[in-house]
Amino acid sequence: MAVIVKPRTGSWRLLVALLLVPASIWAQAPLAHGTRSVVVLDAAHGGDDSGGQLGRGLPGSSAGESPVATVAEKSVTLTLSVRLRSLLAARGFAVVTTRESNVNLDADARAQVANHALALACLSLHATESGTGVHVFVSSLAPKDTRSGGRFLAWKTAQAGYVTQSLKLASVLNSAFEQSVAGGSAGSGSNAGVEAAAIPVSLGRTSLPGVDSMACPAVSVEVAPVRGADRQVVTDVTDTQYQTRIVEALAAALMEWRTEADTEAASHPKSSGGPQP
Repeated sequence: MAVIVKPRTGSWRLLVALLLVPASIWAQAPLAHGTRSVVVLDAAHGGDDSGGQLGRGLPGSSAGESPVATVAEKSVTLTLSVRLRSLLAARGFAVVTTRESNVNLDADARAQVANHALALACLSLHATESGTGVHVFVSSLAPKDTRSGGRFLAWKTAQAGYVTQSLKLASVLNSAFEQSVAGGSAGSGSNAGVEAAAIPVSLGRTSLPGVDSMACPAVSVEVAPVRGADRQVVTDVTDTQYQTRIVEALAAALMEWRTEADTEAASHPKSSGGPQP
């Protein structure tokens, strides 16, 4: 496993396994199941950082119409994290969350939690009113091979050693959303066709503060409204049924990711983390 080195006022400090993190984080996330089944969920924003205001795309949010209540992004991401945590725990994962309440956390604190957990995967959860469906982002850092003598990773670019795996994780997530056709009756009304269809998903790469310092397969998952052909919002990110479909697709993807990791581990007993490049 690569060692992460973090700059601190002109000197370098090794981040060893026992990092100081809030006790409340670990109280709800026992690691007894083994590191290969650990998933970190990072609910973006929190505390003084509210993120964006969501719900503005709904009818009644335009000028001249009756106003609708908006919801802070930090609340939506925490809801998604809590709901996904429950699904994953029921499926045998040990789940570590960066926050369970409305608290302030900087990017370094989030990365420390993920790196301490030695996670199979980390999902950084976001929400937006821009675009449609789910946007999955992978760090834009150039891949770095840590298996040929490069054991030391700089803190701000630690993700470079895991980008190849993160791209594979993003592909697994993409497949899960493409298969996320709502089960049962599609219902009736103007939203029926959209609700029955697979959740739109897009993949991209960008600089990801926090994720760029994570030494594990990690992606950012940004949930946007579902829009119709006229680009109008038909299902907003605050819709509970839509959120259910999102977390179920994420849980299915992580189960597939775990299966791939177990298969890889059986072939290469000394490997760790997600499927190797």
